[in-house]
Amino acid sequence: MLRWSSIENHLLLNPRLPADERRRLEELAAAARSLEGHVFIASSGTSGSLKLVALSKRAVLASAAAVNQHLGATASDDWCCVLPTFHVGGLGIHARAHLSGSRVVSIDWNALAFVRLCSEERLALSALVPAQVHDLVRADLRAPESLRAIVVGGAAFAKELYVQARRLGWPVLPSYGMTECCSQAATALGDSPEMILLPHIEARKQEDGRLAIRGSSLLTGYCLFGENGNPVFFDPKVDGWFVTEDLGEVDGRVLRVSGRRGEFVKIGGESVDLRHLDSILESVVREVGGDAAVFAVADERLGHVIHLAVTGDGDRIAALFAARVLPFERARAVHRVDRIPRTPLGKLVRGLLPSKLDR
Repeated sequence: MLRWSSIENHLLLNPRLPADERRRLEELAAAARSLEGHVFIASSGTSGSLKLVALSKRAVLASAAAVNQHLGATASDDWCCVLPTFHVGGLGIHARAHLSGSRVVSIDWNALAFVRLCSEERLALSALVPAQVHDLVRADLRAPESLRAIVVGGAAFAKELYVQARRLGWPVLPSYGMTECCSQAATALGDSPEMILLPHIEARKQEDGRLAIRGSSLLTGYCLFGENGNPVFFDPKVDGWFVTEDLGEVDGRVLRVSGRRGEFVKIGGESVDLRHLDSILESVVREVGGDAAVFAVADERLGHVIHLAVTGDGDRIAALFAARVLPFERARAVHRVDRIPRTPLGKLVRGLLPSKLDR
């Protein structure tokens, strides 16, 4: 892994990236050569636009120290890592183990192999994305006794899935975070799904409903291509605060996330939360198989209408989805696609869907 105390910079990229995309990201990192002791992580966001997030090693370690404190992690709490280290989810595990003096045992994701490894190695901690929790639940696998906490992040964690995992003994802890804060900003504790702000993070609600965060683990800035096509670097923080695109409430140290700006659309005057529809569709896909995604399409009469993109049995998915949503939320069209655009951690990149639709 990284030499955490060095001033060396590191560009962490998915080894499966196309050569042209890799070259463009290397060009972005080179434009920020004045920075020292940083890691650069690629982020496409929901729009698919290419950029790098510059994170200082000091910020990554600040996040790691806060997570260790929140979880009570010590040298005896070994980690299982099934997340890629070119994202903050996997990178953060190694930073936490570096600070606590514990082991990290890594494995490519396979639900059964994960259970066996955690049991055989007596591993105590891990971090998963909801899609991996879904695999454990679908296989009806019970948690090894050694595991005492699994942080779940990277995408929306449906309440139904949380309940099912808990019934099987999985100590899942919903979390909220992002690349821009080196992983988690808020994480649950114990048997409650409520997310508590980590000790190094402050949060507030903006006038427009968006959440803003401040803390020692925030990004240094973004590297991206400007309007003229040249690489530029800028720091999005204002007075130390980073304003997210997420909507929510802050109640003391409890953080509640209700959705994402841009994920709400009007259909015939009714406000529709696409992330709520996502959770309903996820439950359908768990029954039917395949993959599917919700997206909104502009409509002259209604403002927007709902469409579905599917890789599996589109007719059955659409029928089950229609039975579980309000009439105006039903899909007006179903598009069969080769794959649903997702990040390596399984997060939907909704902005890329229109380019993949059948015509």
